[in-house]
Amino acid sequence: RHRFPAVIAMDFLSSLMLYGLLLGPERLVYGFVYHYTPSFRKVAGLGESGKADLTIMHTLVSTFKVVQVACVLSDLLPKLGYTVPLDRMFGNADGLSRVAVGAALVGLGQVLNASIYYAIGSVGVHYGHQLGHEVPWCTTWPFTVLNNPQYIGVVLTFWGIYVMLAPSWTDYEWYAIPLVISFWYTLSCNLLESGTPRHTLGAKKA
Repeated sequence: RHRFPAVIAMDFLSSLMLYGLLLGPERLVYGFVYHYTPSFRKVAGLGESGKADLTIMHTLVSTFKVVQVACVLSDLLPKLGYTVPLDRMFGNADGLSRVAVGAALVGLGQVLNASIYYAIGSVGVHYGHQLGHEVPWCTTWPFTVLNNPQYIGVVLTFWGIYVMLAPSWTDYEWYAIPLVISFWYTLSCNLLESGTPRHTLGAKKA
């Protein structure tokens, strides 16, 4: 069925807005934990100091991952016709090139994601440092090459999945979720979880 370019553009913008609203709270919550730790501890009932129970962080991380998966499935399954387009992916050179590039992006993204757990452990990944746990400062791989390896790994993984499954390199309406993920994680790296935590600035001035 033919769709006018204006209709495609409106659908794309609607997808950006919808998934931006659904995927953004994760980054905002983690930014709140990072910059306003005492307020988060109070809201979460974690006490004012000491090693906080990280159960709530594990729950938040799991919940947000479920939301991510649900968003991807709700976006991709209708586009794919609820099937895997093997002919499109492996039936010609263009499809094979997208599969190769996409698989490389996913692979690199997952290596970065796994390496962060190896470097600082689950406690470090789940904001243990902010919540009173001792997490040694890591200066080894992957921090030798990237400041935010896990976040970059997430972005690469999303782009890789979509590149592999997209009907072409330039079919922009396929890439709403990777663009939304790129926006929110870039915002985290440069603002929401960047710099000196704001809750410490007042203490330093005092």
